[in-house]
Amino acid sequence: MNIYLGEVLILLLLGALAFFIFAIRRHYSVQPMRDKFGIPEGELLYTDLDKETGTFFSETHRISGRPDYVLRDEMTGAYVPVEVKSGRARKPYWNHILQLAAYCLLVEEHYGVRVPYGILVYGEGKQHRIEFTDDLREQVLSTVAEMRRCLDGAQVRRNHNAPGRCRGCGHREVCLLALEEEE
Repeated sequence: MNIYLGEVLILLLLGALAFFIFAIRRHYSVQPMRDKFGIPEGELLYTDLDKETGTFFSETHRISGRPDYVLRDEMTGAYVPVEVKSGRARKPYWNHILQLAAYCLLVEEHYGVRVPYGILVYGEGKQHRIEFTDDLREQVLSTVAEMRRCLDGAQVRRNHNAPGRCRGCGHREVCLLALEEEE
């Protein structure tokens, strides 16, 4: 009986050691990404920046997307989508806030939990915590509904005069309102 108990203890210790080594390796492989992008501490549940991952899809809202990170806040246990932007900003742009809010909806449906906030990180590492309030939830849902009305209805009009935006647009080849290239 004692030999059997000894073997079980050895197996448990080996399992604990393997788990510890795995956790250390994961920490050191993720830490450079956290440092580079200013990602807060917490259990990393999903990342789209350093490897190919799946897309979140909401059956309820019929939207999809891939946040850069989803982590579980180590203090509160909350699930938090994180979106990293390469540019600089003193304050978050409204379209980035709406994008993050859409990710909050996707994370809620995927994990089955309420998301209290998301984080925008800009190029210089500046973080902005965006509370996912009921008002913001309604705003993102009404924006999605308006986008669907535009797609279902008449032709959508260009809302800018920026050749660079047109040049980078995925619909440029079929757009009748694309700005001409300047030579």
